[in-house]
Amino acid sequence: MTLLLAKPKKTLEDLPSKQQGNLKTWRQVPAIGDRETCLQVMHLFEQHPEVPCMVVCHENGQPKSLIMRDSFHRLMSGRFAREIFDQRPAAGAADKHPMIVDALQSWSHILNQALERPESDFYDCIVVIGEDQLLGVLTVRDLLQHASEIQKQTESRREEMITDSKRHTMSIETSLGEVKYAAGMTREKSEDMQKWSVSGRENLEQVQAACRNLMNEMEKHAAFARQLLTHTDGISGITDQISELANQSSLLALNASIEAAHAGEHGRGFQVVAGEVQSMARQTRELSGRIASMLAQISHLVTDTAKAAVSSLQEINNCETLISAGSSSFVQMERASVEVREAGSEVYELTEKATAVIHRIQNELSSIQRAAKADIPT
Repeated sequence: MTLLLAKPKKTLEDLPSKQQGNLKTWRQVPAIGDRETCLQVMHLFEQHPEVPCMVVCHENGQPKSLIMRDSFHRLMSGRFAREIFDQRPAAGAADKHPMIVDALQSWSHILNQALERPESDFYDCIVVIGEDQLLGVLTVRDLLQHASEIQKQTESRREEMITDSKRHTMSIETSLGEVKYAAGMTREKSEDMQKWSVSGRENLEQVQAACRNLMNEMEKHAAFARQLLTHTDGISGITDQISELANQSSLLALNASIEAAHAGEHGRGFQVVAGEVQSMARQTRELSGRIASMLAQISHLVTDTAKAAVSSLQEINNCETLISAGSSSFVQMERASVEVREAGSEVYELTEKATAVIHRIQNELSSIQRAAKADIPT
């Protein structure tokens, strides 16, 4: 009789690496041949009370049927059963169609296959083979224990995933808070920039209006200076005529004086009058010269004033051009600040929505975490 003594469990380390699969452990049980009698099997079960079953194998070690302890004991406990079956081959009482799985199969496949068995075979052991050789068996208890371990591992992984997800969502929430703060600051600064742009544009418009008024006044002064220069030239011409008349009057007075001297005593009074006329002509020439000198100075000052006015007008015109450009820049800055403010407001609203979504995700994760803890048996 071939016999493998039962051990607590055997692991995959005893298999070649090419045979190692998802199945990690199994129980070793006795393997018998076709010739072992029911009495011998009964004695084996009595000698090894921890063994749940025995496997009937071919001579090459390949399993073919299964003898469960409980089923075998019920068979041998019947009336006259010992007399009938003691010397008969135990293989005749074995299950000819046991569930046989390869050690390389996955646990999920083995569990599904075990659960699909009929109720009459549900608690039978599962035979484990490797390269068509018997390795051991799995009991329903082994399946349940492993299923519990898988559940615990799954719960542990799910807990880790939930924890990691919550940590990531908290990090995202922190980042969104920073983005929200930056967007809020951008919106506030854009509003301030818009106010400053409007104020600067209004101030420049006031300066531009003042420059235009000043240009108008300067043009009036320039026109007045040109008129004054024209009048000064006219007065200078009149002064020349007065000087010419004074020269003629002096010449006439001189001639009159000569004629009065020829007249002797009778021309003495006329000679006095001619002297006065000559004196008045001399004073007139002096006054005319002084007026001409003053007019020349006035004309020079007026000319300089006119030139300064023209230069000032040119400078003011250039300033107005620069002010217009500055006002245009403020308009563009105002438009840009409005666009930035609108963009900042949009980002702010989007971050609020994203934060609300993150909060809902965190609440869902917490609910899943609580539900998972509630489902874990204590």
